[in-house]
Amino acid sequence: MVMEFLLAIGTGIVGKIAEYTVEPVIRQVGYIICYNRNLKKLQSQVGDLGDARLRVWHAVETEKRKGKQIETDVHKWLSKVETITGEANDFLKAEHQAKIKCLHGFCPNLKHRHQLSRKSTKLVQEVVELFGKKDFANIAYDVSPEEVCVISTKDYEAFDSRTSVVKKIMDELRNSDTDIIGVYGIGGVGKTTLVKEVYRQAIKDKKLFDDVVIIVDVKQISDLEGIQKKIVDKLGMDIVGDESIDRRARRLCDRLKDKRALIILDDVVERIDLEVVGLPRLVTSKILLTSRSRQVLSVEMHTQKEFQLHALDEKETWSLFAKMAGDVVKNPNIRTVATKVAEKCGGLPVLVVTVASALKKSTLNAWKDALRRLQKFDKEGFTEKAYLALEWSYNQLDEAELKSLFLLCGLLLGFSESAFFDDLLRYGMGLGLFQSVETMEEARNALHSLLEKLKDSCLLVDSDDIKRTRMHDLVRDVANRIASRDHHALSLAHGNELREWPNKEFLKKCTAISFPYRNIPKFPDVLECPELKIFYLWGGDHDILEIPCNLFQDMENLKVLDLTKLCIGPSLPPSLRFLRNLQTLVVAQRNRTIDSSTITGFD
Repeated sequence: MVMEFLLAIGTGIVGKIAEYTVEPVIRQVGYIICYNRNLKKLQSQVGDLGDARLRVWHAVETEKRKGKQIETDVHKWLSKVETITGEANDFLKAEHQAKIKCLHGFCPNLKHRHQLSRKSTKLVQEVVELFGKKDFANIAYDVSPEEVCVISTKDYEAFDSRTSVVKKIMDELRNSDTDIIGVYGIGGVGKTTLVKEVYRQAIKDKKLFDDVVIIVDVKQISDLEGIQKKIVDKLGMDIVGDESIDRRARRLCDRLKDKRALIILDDVVERIDLEVVGLPRLVTSKILLTSRSRQVLSVEMHTQKEFQLHALDEKETWSLFAKMAGDVVKNPNIRTVATKVAEKCGGLPVLVVTVASALKKSTLNAWKDALRRLQKFDKEGFTEKAYLALEWSYNQLDEAELKSLFLLCGLLLGFSESAFFDDLLRYGMGLGLFQSVETMEEARNALHSLLEKLKDSCLLVDSDDIKRTRMHDLVRDVANRIASRDHHALSLAHGNELREWPNKEFLKKCTAISFPYRNIPKFPDVLECPELKIFYLWGGDHDILEIPCNLFQDMENLKVLDLTKLCIGPSLPPSLRFLRNLQTLVVAQRNRTIDSSTITGFD
């Protein structure tokens, strides 16, 4: 019994001695014996991890191209993989040290082998652990894309007259007793640019608002539902096709009620029923509006605080003018004339920018001629003076293609906030606007080049959507005025209505028709427009268009016809066969098929 007890104790002691002495020795010797195997295993595992990293990186790049945000754990994994693979590769490069011979090459350097083998085993464990985490539940998630104005600040000049107003607005947005604010001023004074700067500052101040949305040029959106859909989309909410405006309003209100939100609506011209949209006055939400009319803000929209934006003072005007005109105004002779030209812009940023841009490469004689012409506008009212100055900028365009494209943009933007590049391409091709082009690629390149030149002249501006282009509303009014006067174009600004068709004399000279279908009278049986080149009717998906059979009979010179946004009857009118010169026809209908068999003889 005693012997068994002593034997058990002895066995236990020997086991412990072996555990603490023999096993570590065997493990350390194993590092030397398994040296080559451990290194090969590390090489293999690092290769597998590299392949896994490449697959994840490809997935990340795919999601980035879709505009999605990459999950934090994915970023961290890629960073760790980069670190550990770099360490492992550096280690493997140093492996040659283990091959150093001792005793003049008769035996390997066992100390180095032991160290490298032990290190490789540790790296293998880390590599295997990271490899096991290569599969992610989600690589990325949807985010609302940033507005272009957040990224680009080139249009904003931090003049004292502007920064002081921005500061007052930001202070008022922090006032818990104020929930709806207005900014008013004449057209072209810079209201849109100002509220874009407010938007930028509100976005950066994470403690102030959870959500910030800006809708530019609200007056160009045809109805409350259009405004509502834009807000919903910019908040990242789903737009359900058959959802009623009331149901969507409830969803929008529910989305905002527990959030600190700022909604900016730019260029409001009439009362907007905010509750119908889904924007009731909430304690946590703020609404910022801009308008040309203080009455629209205070009386119709019930703003609690309004800020007037005045024209630039003389110093600010010259600073902006000199920046846009460039080095040419450093010439003392030109500078003398240039300061007088700048004064004629009346402190309106839109005029300062367009006039200066038109003259930035001009000679002294051209500057003097510009001053002479602008001085003739002195007797006119302020708005008329602005129109005449912008028309002068249009006249400085030295290419017929540029002038035609400018007028086409104005025609399409009469009732829309921006024009699609592809629409301009289709219509430009149909009208033969692009000279010496033979392929669509050449036409695209030509259009891109012309649009950039108009932007350089500040007659067009960038849109938040890279597929679109925009025009300041004053510039748009001037474009349509020129088109109507010089080319007998018939168009309607948003909100206007055509109560009756113009007289036959006007229609016979008319070269362009463009307006919303819902704001025009019933079509005559025949529209006698022998000089008409483009006919563009715009409407909603539910506007039913009744086209008389012989409507197009006397439009033999028509080149572009677009009815794509209207619901046409079951068949196209047979008078389309008279359009022998038609180059662009757009009649695609959503979820509908149109019978074109009635168009016999149509080439």
